[in-house]
Amino acid sequence: MFELLPGVGVVLPDGAGTLRFGMDGDTTRETLARLGQVRVEGALDEAWTCTVQWGDLELTAGADGIDRSDPLLANVVLSRAWHPRRPTVGRGTRPPAWHGPAGVPVILDDIDLFGYPAAEVLEVLEVLGDGRYPELRLQPAAPGGYLPAVSFRAERRPGPGDRTQAGTDEPDLASYEAMWTTGRDQWQLEQTGSGYLIVMKGERPMYLLICHDTLADQITARMLAAGVEIVDGP
Repeated sequence: MFELLPGVGVVLPDGAGTLRFGMDGDTTRETLARLGQVRVEGALDEAWTCTVQWGDLELTAGADGIDRSDPLLANVVLSRAWHPRRPTVGRGTRPPAWHGPAGVPVILDDIDLFGYPAAEVLEVLEVLGDGRYPELRLQPAAPGGYLPAVSFRAERRPGPGDRTQAGTDEPDLASYEAMWTTGRDQWQLEQTGSGYLIVMKGERPMYLLICHDTLADQITARMLAAGVEIVDGP
């Protein structure tokens, strides 16, 4: 069983310990190695991801894709399987739709996110309150299906070099500019029925959660205008 702890990280199964937000790359890799062989992408002193499989789930942990000068664990993705993403233009394979529960529970406040159809999970989360879990992002599921993946991340606080909006701690739009300028080839937009999810490319792509709706819309609009790659969701 994996247990998501808001503001802390993820409790790993089989007594493997807790994967804590803020760990460096080496510590993250050593912690995940208690579960099995770890695949590492990127230099651990820069932007990086570490992936391990446990049962029918994969866990990918990564540094913040925005602030590459602070490569500490900030984002965790738990997925049923890796989904090859099909470009909107051209041929490819659509991701599978999941129509049954995962063999390994993923628990958030007694809710098994992969244990029930996605619609039921969303209904419970809505009852608890839309703003209760700003760190959580659910990948869209097929109608009647189960969630294929969830992203869980630490709240990013502005660093010393960040530009913030006057009178707030919220990152200014300029802090994300590389996503549609110099670093746009490292990102893609996954099209869903209600908009777009922002995805950092890699062998195991990672969703980027932006907790401020207005800021997320501004970033997405600029990525679209800059021609960032668009892919189809499930």
